[in-house]
Amino acid sequence: MGEDAIIELGQLLKEERDAIRQLDGARVLIYAERKESLLRGLGTLSKENTERLHALAPALRHNSVLLAHARDVLRDALVVARTELGATTPTRALPAGMAPRLLSVRG
Repeated sequence: MGEDAIIELGQLLKEERDAIRQLDGARVLIYAERKESLLRGLGTLSKENTERLHALAPALRHNSVLLAHARDVLRDALVVARTELGATTPTRALPAGMAPRLLSVRG
């Protein structure tokens, strides 16, 4: 079980990275839940599988950095959008006659 789970975890990290880059939150959530399930099910690992799991640490960190960056980009985009609408205007209720603006954060 351990070796198969680690192999799947490595593949999930690649797929998760693609989902993060595409800002696909639904897929990121699915992968996060699957990763958690795999890690919970690992149990006691052989030395070889422990080393394989440690080898995935850089990819886990990389995805975490990408997620944090995506969160910051979206937060900053929301700040800009709110500023353009005026500090007192809630983002859910636009003034009469004002069309919603589309905001691209993909660059």
